[in-house]
Amino acid sequence: MHVRRLLKVLLVSLLLSGCVAPLLAGAQSQLMWAFLKPLVGFDPNEVNLFEQPLIKDRMQPLLGEHYGTAVTLLKTADEIQQEGPLFYVLSNNKVTGPLADKAGFVWNSQTNQMAVLLQQQGKSAVFSEPLANAAAETTGAAATVPVWPQAMQALLTPASLQQQLQDQAAAAVQGQVQPAAEAAGSALLPASSAATATAN
Repeated sequence: MHVRRLLKVLLVSLLLSGCVAPLLAGAQSQLMWAFLKPLVGFDPNEVNLFEQPLIKDRMQPLLGEHYGTAVTLLKTADEIQQEGPLFYVLSNNKVTGPLADKAGFVWNSQTNQMAVLLQQQGKSAVFSEPLANAAAETTGAAATVPVWPQAMQALLTPASLQQQLQDQAAAAVQGQVQPAAEAAGSALLPASSAATATAN
């Protein structure tokens, strides 16, 4: 009797966790919107934007070893900006020219996707979070590539855009191949165990 009650509690908690995950993702997006919207027009350094846990906790794993460089460049920015659903910060490096180091930070309020563009020695690198399944389904497969504000378009070299598309395609293929391989493996497992049983 006690075991049955425990199993019911576990089953209900599993079902609820499946329902709660999308709600938490939506809550995180709303929290980010409520945080960033009033800061538009402010200097990101005055409000310690990149030290706020909502931003920092997502940027550190996204950028890895490039985090320090990106934040140093982003701290040269003087304004948090908004273009439609995009909230962004663009570095204001006093050194200009094609080889000047620059960085841009973007958060898309429609998809809750964070992305960082880092340009060093004339080469651009894009770091972007994968979209949640719900966001990808509503906006289409191509939406896994981040949307960039007009001000950052010039920083995106054709090579960085090509690499970004290749990375997204590889991730999509990996996402399709892995479940298929797991399904094939599970289908073969009963057959092999049946063959073993008949051999014995």
